[in-house]
Amino acid sequence: MTVSAEEFQGQLAAADARGRRATAELAAAADDRARVIAAEVKRRGRGGARQVAAELGVSEKTIFQAVARGRRTVGPSRRLPADTLVRLLAGELDSVPPLRSAQWRALAWLIRGTLIDETWIGQPGELLALEVEDAELVEALEPDVIIAACRAWSPVRAMAVIDACQRDDLSVLPVED
Repeated sequence: MTVSAEEFQGQLAAADARGRRATAELAAAADDRARVIAAEVKRRGRGGARQVAAELGVSEKTIFQAVARGRRTVGPSRRLPADTLVRLLAGELDSVPPLRSAQWRALAWLIRGTLIDETWIGQPGELLALEVEDAELVEALEPDVIIAACRAWSPVRAMAVIDACQRDDLSVLPVED
């Protein structure tokens, strides 16, 4: 399957965003570790750094650096885990009413040809229904059924369907065939 320049740029941007999230998660883990070490050194009092260094098999300098980092960080990260969005969207797909495989393919084709940006966040199902109406699909696909389905989806469910279609992963969508 060939990929257009726009799809290539989108895939590259998604991969870069995933890398940034992974880097941020690693930094948060290092901050958490530093806070734990700093708290333990403080709890042990005088000589605590030497004891913790011996237990961890690192130098006292490493422990002092961790303590300094632990003091600089504000507190545990209160952000959601990095894979929260992926899990949320996958969970929503479990409750999507089925369509025929030909209907899913037609919807995926429409979605991949549509610029979906932040304006879709508020009412993605309705906007998707309008795209289906404008596409004038053949009657054999029963566009009215697709339109009704799109309008019935919650915003998160609609975004889950859009995501699956953009990734060309139609196997996760329920089929009534």
